[in-house]
Amino acid sequence: MNLLTLNFWFQMQPPMFLAWVNIFFLVVFAAMVIVGIIAKVYAVKSNLEKLLRRAVHRAGNLLLTMGLIGLLICFFTYETVPILSMRIWLLVWLGSAIAWAWSIIRYVRVEIPAKHEMQVERERVNKWLPKAKK
Repeated sequence: MNLLTLNFWFQMQPPMFLAWVNIFFLVVFAAMVIVGIIAKVYAVKSNLEKLLRRAVHRAGNLLLTMGLIGLLICFFTYETVPILSMRIWLLVWLGSAIAWAWSIIRYVRVEIPAKHEMQVERERVNKWLPKAKK
């Protein structure tokens, strides 16, 4: 099959993947679910600062959700469900995973430093303001 033909991506009941490809997808998606659960637990139990904890929690959400959706796609492919086993869903899955990962990377590289800078500026200004009496 040629990857560049529309028939390959939009065939209603595509032929099964090779056995090693199915196993590879299952292992990768199951690993994503496990690592996602571990990341979410780590985000709750760790002593990370609040913004970094949010980033780890978001990454855990990404891995857990995309792993479960990937396992669902594997299930539909194995059962040869007519529309849901189309290979285009793998491209849709990949595109949404990349977009979600990009938003997490943007949060870590752009928003967290901006919030840190804003917090430092707020602390610099607040040190000169009068404190409330007890």
